[in-house]
Amino acid sequence: MSGRLLCLAIAALCLAHWARGELVTSSTVPETQCRGDEQPGTYCFVASSTFPRLCDCVRNVCPSASIAETTNCFICDRGYGTYSTEEECMASEAEVQATGIDRASYPAPTFPPTACPAKSRASGTEQRSACPFQQPGLKNWNDPATWGGRLPSPSSTITLPANTKVLLAACMLQQGAMYRQIVIPAGSELILADEDMALEVGSILVSGALRAGGPDCRLAARLTLTFRSLPGIDPLNMALWVTKGGTLDLHGKLFAPTWTRLAKTAVGGAASLQLQDPVKGWEVGQQVVLTTTIWKDEQENQNEVVTVGGVSPDGRTLYLAAPLQYQHYGGPEYQAEVGLLSRNILIQGDAAAERSRRGPHVRVEGAARIRGVQAFRVGQTNVLGTYPFHWHLVGDASGQVATDNSVYRSFYRCLTIHGTNNLLVQNNVGFDITGHCFYIEDGVEEYNTLDHNLAAHVHVIGQPAAGYGQSGQTFAASASQPQPSDAAASGFYVSNPNNRLTSNAASGGYSGFIYPVLPKPIGPSRGAAIVPASRPMLRFDGNTAHSSGYMWFQAGCLYFGGRVYEDPKQGNRLYYNGGRHEFTTMDAAGRSPSFFQLTNTKVFLCMVGHMSWGQRFEVVNYQAYDIVRGATLFGQGLLQNAYINVQSANQRSQFPGRLDDLPPIAGFQWYDTRTMTIIKDATFANYKWQPQLGFHRMSVFYSMTHSDEFKPMGMSSTQNVTLVNVDHQAIARVDVRETGSSRMFNWMDYDGSASQRTGPSIVGSWPTWWQLAPDCAFEVCSAVPPTPANEIGYVALFGYRGSQARRMDITKNEGVTGVTGNTGWYFHFAGGAPKYQELWLSQVPVGSQIIFATRYPQGTKFQVSRTFKWFKGLSRGLAQASSLSQVVNGDGLSYFFDGHHLFLKLVDPGNSETKNIDFCRGGVCVRGSRFFSLLYSIRATTLSCSGAFCPMPEQRDDIPDALPGSTAMRATPAAPSSAPAPAGGSASCADVQPTDGSTCAQKKAWGQCGVGWMAQAGWCAATCGRCSPQQDDDVVAAGTPPPPPPPAPTPTPTGTCMDAQPTDGSTCSQKKLWGQCGAGWMAQAGWCAATCGRCSQPAPQPGVASAGCTDVAPPGGFSCLQQKAWGKCSEAWVQCSESWMSAGNYCAATCGACQAGGASVAAVEGIGAVGGTENATAVPACVDVAPPGLFSCQEQQAWGMCDALNATGFCAVTCGSCAPDAADALCDDIATPDGTPCSQTLAGARCGSPYVQRGGYCRATCGACQQQGGAAVQALCGDVPTPDGVTCMEQRMFGACNSTYLVVGSYCNLSCGRCPAAAQLAAVEAATQPAGEAPTVGAAQPASEPSVTAAAGRGSGGRRLAGGM
Repeated sequence: MSGRLLCLAIAALCLAHWARGELVTSSTVPETQCRGDEQPGTYCFVASSTFPRLCDCVRNVCPSASIAETTNCFICDRGYGTYSTEEECMASEAEVQATGIDRASYPAPTFPPTACPAKSRASGTEQRSACPFQQPGLKNWNDPATWGGRLPSPSSTITLPANTKVLLAACMLQQGAMYRQIVIPAGSELILADEDMALEVGSILVSGALRAGGPDCRLAARLTLTFRSLPGIDPLNMALWVTKGGTLDLHGKLFAPTWTRLAKTAVGGAASLQLQDPVKGWEVGQQVVLTTTIWKDEQENQNEVVTVGGVSPDGRTLYLAAPLQYQHYGGPEYQAEVGLLSRNILIQGDAAAERSRRGPHVRVEGAARIRGVQAFRVGQTNVLGTYPFHWHLVGDASGQVATDNSVYRSFYRCLTIHGTNNLLVQNNVGFDITGHCFYIEDGVEEYNTLDHNLAAHVHVIGQPAAGYGQSGQTFAASASQPQPSDAAASGFYVSNPNNRLTSNAASGGYSGFIYPVLPKPIGPSRGAAIVPASRPMLRFDGNTAHSSGYMWFQAGCLYFGGRVYEDPKQGNRLYYNGGRHEFTTMDAAGRSPSFFQLTNTKVFLCMVGHMSWGQRFEVVNYQAYDIVRGATLFGQGLLQNAYINVQSANQRSQFPGRLDDLPPIAGFQWYDTRTMTIIKDATFANYKWQPQLGFHRMSVFYSMTHSDEFKPMGMSSTQNVTLVNVDHQAIARVDVRETGSSRMFNWMDYDGSASQRTGPSIVGSWPTWWQLAPDCAFEVCSAVPPTPANEIGYVALFGYRGSQARRMDITKNEGVTGVTGNTGWYFHFAGGAPKYQELWLSQVPVGSQIIFATRYPQGTKFQVSRTFKWFKGLSRGLAQASSLSQVVNGDGLSYFFDGHHLFLKLVDPGNSETKNIDFCRGGVCVRGSRFFSLLYSIRATTLSCSGAFCPMPEQRDDIPDALPGSTAMRATPAAPSSAPAPAGGSASCADVQPTDGSTCAQKKAWGQCGVGWMAQAGWCAATCGRCSPQQDDDVVAAGTPPPPPPPAPTPTPTGTCMDAQPTDGSTCSQKKLWGQCGAGWMAQAGWCAATCGRCSQPAPQPGVASAGCTDVAPPGGFSCLQQKAWGKCSEAWVQCSESWMSAGNYCAATCGACQAGGASVAAVEGIGAVGGTENATAVPACVDVAPPGLFSCQEQQAWGMCDALNATGFCAVTCGSCAPDAADALCDDIATPDGTPCSQTLAGARCGSPYVQRGGYCRATCGACQQQGGAAVQALCGDVPTPDGVTCMEQRMFGACNSTYLVVGSYCNLSCGRCPAAAQLAAVEAATQPAGEAPTVGAAQPASEPSVTAAAGRGSGGRRLAGGM
């Protein structure tokens, strides 16, 4: 249900081959684990891991849990992934065996052996300088004089002579020899020549320097270093080990770029790849990885390693030596990565390393610059410190780099940064990696840069971290998993956010990017005085992730959560818990809270796109495709400039696959406690109404409703939401349950764009409680009360009784959320009068109020106080008032008892706790909340019954009268003013302008005309229609009150049908345009019967065409043809008395909802539809509108996308889905309320303003419609840029053309393809936007900004609604 915002605030009032790692527990809540004595129906089996599949027995209970464990409540009732037996759970998807490409079949790199004479690959044209091998004074390796007269034996440990620079060339090696160990002491250097060379060795220890090329001298030759495990050498030393003070310089040939993406889909069997970036330097025979574009890459491996057969002259086509096995998607939404694996310097393990999973590693404790190196068969599984590239406790690594390298088939990671700062890691490729790939280890590492790296096909170690609740699973360090977080091995593991990650890509893995919470540093750094979880995020920009997150239903392609910690009581044993843990982010100085900021991120093929557990995140410029859940942000979270598309054109993505274990697919899930979420400037695409899927049906917004423990406060706000190919029924989903989170769900739709309303709206779930205005529209007509055993009474708004009562049941789990103001909240306890109760103000914003009432026996005396829990000096007792008006107009420190009802005004006066408590971005806010720190306590001092409640006679409608100015006072439209008229016969009427800085026109545009305080202040009487500006024949004589509207109008008999024009200053055409025809108060007032189709017309005469049935497109910028294509016509035309399409009489002709006489069928409260229907249709104007993104309709057609687009209405002309000469509906001219003629509106270039567009003013003059049957298009169409200075071409490139902001504001019509071919452009192009234009409906209002507020409840042990309960 959604309703027009009435300058109120939502308030909450709380009244009292898998190796199994060492899995400690599946849940931190032992109450949920089966004990073996459960009764049937009290437990179920849950898939705690989906790959490999594991099933756990779970008790269906709701334990007293911490905030991190709330979803452990009633797991068996959650609707997905639950089974009655273990056999059924396992059979649902039997233990998955990996299919696809066998990783063991990936080809090894091919490198030439050493040959004499040695081959040089340098062409002589290289621009090189300071090459180490060209410096004078070098000693030759094969010269006995270098060694004191005798060459060393390869089987010995060879130590270079002291303070000597030795040159090693290919033919200086002993052919076929295996060199045991080479030691380079401090002061000495081993320099490799630029010749093809292959060296087999057991260990290299560098305390001096090893140089192969230099910073300005890349080697052209192919150098191979093959390491073997030899007897007598510790496997840990099978390494290129640079000790403190040592230097390593490896500079292989540069191949740029090291990776790119497909420019076009490559189908199975293809022999070439089209690339986004030219790769002119790539060579024939090199190996390339092409990443998967299906979701679950471990279950079916479609990552392919291919060999280059040739490169086109422009470098954008790669020819393959053999055809592809699988399709790899490269459409407009996302594209597979193409990474070069080959390099001219190769460090590798031998074939034995493949069997033992013990390969060599490069360990840097001194200084290193490593460029153009490939590492193959490297790392040692579960041996700490043995990583392919490893900077170990270096400290400040400024000037050191690891760039344009590759790691292929690693047994343990790609590159590790340990105790090291300021390292540059750039343009590297990692593929087929065990454990985390790019790994920042202890939590002390800062200011490192990871830029444009690719991590692909990353494998967890042991059982993947999963679980059946938010608490996840806990793993302890063991021999088979010394770093337990490898149970969630990901492309990028970042233990300290204060590092820079830009333009990286992750394919596969548990997650693409994982940021665990570290309360303290670990390992050798554990004594450092730093809190990693509180460090700021240095930068996260331009990163992408895909094909991950499927191993746990809470896992994301981007995962900010889990916890890594040591237990000092167990010798600092390391633990990893994968569940809900939040960051306590501060600024760099550690003084002020700060936000994680993620920008320009793209994710696809994920369980959750972005998953963060809090506390403070801003996600801006975000794209998500083919995802179960677009994003989840806990704590304070901003999602802005987002595009979330649940279904791309990648038909072979295998997404989502079987739905059994998946939570419902949703663009975003609203939570039920402790979040503050703002979604603005966001587009959601392709969410379809699929009732046949039952619980698994998808929606754009999905609310968490499983718990009665938590009552959603005002936690969520939206603005400028665009829906593309979204069925209306799939916009919002609130599962109707016997819970408080189901009854009190709400969000603030700041401009009505998300709920497809015409202005600011509150979306709420319990119809009678959230019916705050006469234009509320009910979309779900059922609600489930709590179980009788849990129900203790109800809360009701003052002034509504009987069938009109606005009330909601309340339960033993305390907490109520509603709207502040003078509506009044009456609490009725079934047990009678409470002897003592506490009213905790969790979210009652400073400056707002709740008038509270409850019942007591006559003669009751009270002791009432307002108490600050932490600031006792601010606490006050309440004085008894002599009247209710004193309480209402007071400061919250008085109460009134009328002998039956006790009244309090609940006010939060504010203190240091409420300073900067709200979360606001760009004029959209979520109000902050207290956590049990302010309460009103009520003690009935004269009640003497034995229980907590003293019985009273039951009166279900014992509800106080409405307060002056409240919503209940406006149940019917206000009558015009009856003030006497001056002589001359015309009624005196003038506007008194508001004193809050706004104008009467703004007040009307903002929907505030009907608010009680407007009339009390005497503001805007003429503009708001509270009096008649001049006397007409149809107006009641001066001084005579107008007759009241008929209480129950009946349909006009067949024959004459007339419109009674509204008295609020608008016209019937506007009422219809604004979607108000179906509102009950329209019928009660008797307004607009003909326009709104509430009367029957004479039967059509034979041969006479029907008239009067036209199309009015609903708000949002989509045509009636699109609405019909999306299936919106097929919903019941009359549903729950006010279906959104029928209530607004939208698209009556196109949807075939016309009466025989031409009027559309409508139903309002108390009035049935009259007359039959006809199948008249009207086809709207046909133009090309490209879908969001960077690609034109012509490109979409070339890619074969028309079949997918035909149902959406995009690219209608190009794809041939409509006739370009079709005509739109009839329209007329309605001048703006200030009396400006439409000609002046056009001349002043105000036609494109949101005020004119949304108000439906001057539609004909402004060209907002076409004349029916006319070929001439009257619309003036051109490019009017947005006021922020972004050009129209940039808007198109950014994919913003179909945003509500651009469509409603009529910005960039030409560039965005919204102009009919015959449109005249000159007038708009020449015009400029004048100052002082009327604001957009829904803009932030002076002194009355919409705000959302509420109160959380507490579970067992918390304060109850009344003492003793």
